[in-house]
Amino acid sequence: MLAEQIRHAWSQTSSLQLSADYKKCQNIVVFGMGGSALAADILSTIFSDQLSVPLLTVHDYNIPAYVTADSFVVLSSYSGTTEETLAAAKTILTITKHVVVVTTGGELKNFMETQQLPGYCIEPTYNPCGQPRIAVGYAVVGLLRILTVAGYVTCVDQDIDDVIHYLEGNRELLRDAGKELAQRLTGKMPVFTGSEFLLGNLHTVTNQTNENGKNFACWFAIPELNHHLMEGLGFPTTTKQLHFVFVESHLYHERVQKRYVVTRQVLDKQKIAYDSFVPTATTKLMQSFEVLQWGSYVSFYLAINNQVDPSPIPWVDFFKHALKK
Repeated sequence: MLAEQIRHAWSQTSSLQLSADYKKCQNIVVFGMGGSALAADILSTIFSDQLSVPLLTVHDYNIPAYVTADSFVVLSSYSGTTEETLAAAKTILTITKHVVVVTTGGELKNFMETQQLPGYCIEPTYNPCGQPRIAVGYAVVGLLRILTVAGYVTCVDQDIDDVIHYLEGNRELLRDAGKELAQRLTGKMPVFTGSEFLLGNLHTVTNQTNENGKNFACWFAIPELNHHLMEGLGFPTTTKQLHFVFVESHLYHERVQKRYVVTRQVLDKQKIAYDSFVPTATTKLMQSFEVLQWGSYVSFYLAINNQVDPSPIPWVDFFKHALKK
C-alpha cells in the first residue's frame, strides 16, 4: 500500500502552512523512535545536496545542546504515546517556538492542539495493521511536505506523481524480487549494505526485517565498511551465516560503484554469501521509494518463511509494559 500512502499523505498535507520564521532556522531536529523516525533518516540522505542546514534525528529523552531558539523541531510519534518524544515535548517550547508535530493521535495530538502548533495528523486509511513501520509512506511524505513548505527542499506534485506511477507499474516485479530474496535469506543473518542517498533506506529495511520478519539484521555503509568490516568477517565461524544484501545504484559516485565490485570479491574469498538489488528508477526520490517497496516485501516474506505473523511485536510490547511497572 506504499503508493496509496504516498498519494493520500501528499493530498492530506496540501493545505499545510508555516510562518516565515520556520524558514530561517539553523538546523532541523526530528525527535522520534523506531518507525516514527525513519522518515528523517530517509530524507536527510535523499536531499543531502539540497539541505543547507543539518537534518538531525534524536532518539532519546534528552534535548541536545544544539537545539536552540533557532532550531526547527519536528516531534514525531505515530501513536502519539512514545514516551521519549513526549519527554521532549514537555520542555521544547521553552527552547524554540519553531515546532511541528507528526502523529495519528494520543497525547502528542493533544499537545499539538493545546499549543496550537502546525503539523500533520495522519489519517492512516492505508495502514490497516496500525504499526508505524508499515506507515513509512505517510511518514516520509508528511515530513517531505513539511520541509518543502518551509523551503528547505524542493518537491513538486509531478515528483510525487512520478513516484506513484513507477511504484504502481512495478509492484509485481518488486514483490517477486523481495520474495525471491527472502527465500535466500531464510535462516541467515542479513547485512544490508548501501551508500549515499539510500542509507536511510538501509536503516528502514533493517528495522522492518527485525520487526516484521522477527529476524536479526544489521546494516553498513560503503565506503565506510571497506575501512574495517572486511577484516571482521573471519571470526567467529558463525559469520558464515551472514548474507550480505548490496543495495546498489547507477546514481552513486563512480568510485563507490567500483567498491561494490571489489567488496564482492572479498566476500567470495571469505566464502560469505551475498545478493544485490539494483533499483531501476531514474531519480533519487523514485529509487528511494522503490527500495522502500522492495524492502517491505523482503521483510514480509521473511516472516512468512519464518512462520510468524509480521504484524505483532510481542517483545517490544512486553518491554513497554515491563517499563511501566
